[in-house]
Amino acid sequence: MNNHLASADKPNILIVDDTQENLRLLSTMLTESGYKVRKAINGSIALRAIKIEKPDLILLDIKMPDLDGYEVCKKLKSQEQTADIPVIFISALDEVMDKVKAFEAGGVDYITKPYQIQEVLARVRSQITISQQQRQLIKQQQKLIETNAKLQLIIATTKAISQAKDFDTALEITLSQVCEKIGWDFGEIWLPNSLATVFKAAEGWYASDGLFEIFRGKSKKITFATSKEFLREICNNQQPRWLRDASAEPCDVFQRNQLAQEVGLKACFGVPILFNGKVLAILVFLKQESSPPEPQLMELVNSLATQLSFFIQRKRSESALRESQHQLEAMAAHIPGCVYRGVFHPDGKMKLLYISQGEHELSGLNPQAAMSQPEHLLDVISPEDQANLYQALRAVAESKKPITQEYPLTSPSGKVKWVRNSARYSLLKNGDIMVDGVAIDISDRVAAEERLKALEQAQDPNREMGNGEWVKGVQTKKTNNA
Repeated sequence: MNNHLASADKPNILIVDDTQENLRLLSTMLTESGYKVRKAINGSIALRAIKIEKPDLILLDIKMPDLDGYEVCKKLKSQEQTADIPVIFISALDEVMDKVKAFEAGGVDYITKPYQIQEVLARVRSQITISQQQRQLIKQQQKLIETNAKLQLIIATTKAISQAKDFDTALEITLSQVCEKIGWDFGEIWLPNSLATVFKAAEGWYASDGLFEIFRGKSKKITFATSKEFLREICNNQQPRWLRDASAEPCDVFQRNQLAQEVGLKACFGVPILFNGKVLAILVFLKQESSPPEPQLMELVNSLATQLSFFIQRKRSESALRESQHQLEAMAAHIPGCVYRGVFHPDGKMKLLYISQGEHELSGLNPQAAMSQPEHLLDVISPEDQANLYQALRAVAESKKPITQEYPLTSPSGKVKWVRNSARYSLLKNGDIMVDGVAIDISDRVAAEERLKALEQAQDPNREMGNGEWVKGVQTKKTNNA
């Protein structure tokens, strides 16, 4: 082993033996091999030394005057703080039962005196390696547990955010989820003005104890104006910031330092919620213990802040869509007949994206029912035409020309109406066909035309009435391609 290692990097070995010569020999041998060595001449001194500094390995004699090695080892293994320290017994006792008793007490190895130096070094090195690997494994397992907990927090909070009815509710959910899962005591939201010179406390907040209601109540009355203030710097840098102990910070850095001191809040960090390059809000968390920065924690909360930003974008898009829908409905209300938008899939199925209230007057179908069960709209088309409908519509879409069709439509009540349907078909990349159209009732006009033809037939018996035409695969009375 490299005996030039820094002291902090050297494995720490405690030798316990009531014979000075044995202590000197083992100490010299291990020190020259690069270990940090401490010595104890009896069991009581050894236990006190272990409380002061926990060793990485103990070489323990069995026969000692006050506490023998078995008792010392049992005491160590009975306490959680010292149970993981590997103990190698070194003794002149070489009976099988002595060795069995040593292992039953918790020893990991047994060396019989007189011993060979190389044997001792090999066994020490082996146990040090095993112990280090076990500690590393425990750390990795703990890290996996923490990572899994953080992932669960992200998943649970993201799901809750997506289901929130508005932005304020989403913020409150985030505060409570984070504080409860990571064990922080207080969470709040601050909203900056456009210049980030004035901050207002939002309605949502979380507290693990009623004591912090005082902190909350007084915070709502505060305005932040200094350029160094915690919230102002987060806004200016658009980056999270951490304070080890907010109550110990100067007033121009954390204006509520005295208030935090009164209620016992110390460690503090803030994370901005960004939208379109600006800070929309700042999430602030505090706890009762001071703490150095935890980059992983800030990264975790920052990812949740990103989810909140996506939530805002989605809600604004939904709001814009609703507004567009309202405008479309207002326009459709002044258009006679039915205004609609739909999609035809290659498998012959269709989906209605929008249909106006005029559908009920036209076909007798309720618009909401038509939206949920659009296949009913296909019932008005004969089975023969339905089989070729997609291909017929695809041909229309590929021509990139609008089409107007006139055809009879039978409502669920059995009443037959003539409909004029003007639509434009667009072929989408995935093979779907988008259709935007207007359908109006032309029954009166068709009836008038039929009466006129009947009158003309009566006047000229040799005149034949038309039987309609087949256009684009769909039977119609008339077709005009605009």
